[in-house]
Amino acid sequence: MCFEELLVMHASPTLANLKPASLISMNNTAQGKECLKKLEKRGLMFFQLNNSKGQSLLLVYRKDKLEQVLSAPRAEEILKHFGYPESLEERLAFLKKRFQSTQCPHEVGIFLGYPPNDVKGFIQNKGQGAIYSGLWKVYSDKENAERILQKWAKCRRKYLECFLSGTDIARLCVTA
Repeated sequence: MCFEELLVMHASPTLANLKPASLISMNNTAQGKECLKKLEKRGLMFFQLNNSKGQSLLLVYRKDKLEQVLSAPRAEEILKHFGYPESLEERLAFLKKRFQSTQCPHEVGIFLGYPPNDVKGFIQNKGQGAIYSGLWKVYSDKENAERILQKWAKCRRKYLECFLSGTDIARLCVTA
């Protein structure tokens, strides 16, 4: 599977500006780097969280949308608990350090647009006792989580269909 197809499969809701950020693991290839340059021109940003054995873990994000999500009171409460600083750039650098010291820091869900109450519930309950499970474990408002998940899944299907029928990935990236 090529890098662009991986990006469509794992980040289409972010490409469509429905989600603040997505995670994608990519080979450190010239093809991937060229694609990233093309998408940066469309307002998508990338931050390398980890690099190991030729694989990079990238946070694909929309700056304005991510800043908005991270500044919500419940999100700020969770981030402050872990010692996150104030600015987006500092928060991204801190998240990178957390990935280096913890295999996958649970608060990354905040960055990915998961409801803060669910992220907090996951942390407090150590991943147990969820009322629903999809891309994340839900601890409150199952109906809202299902709506979000359905919207993201529909986007993923539509984007994959368009990409596989020849639409260039840059055209799939909504400009904010």
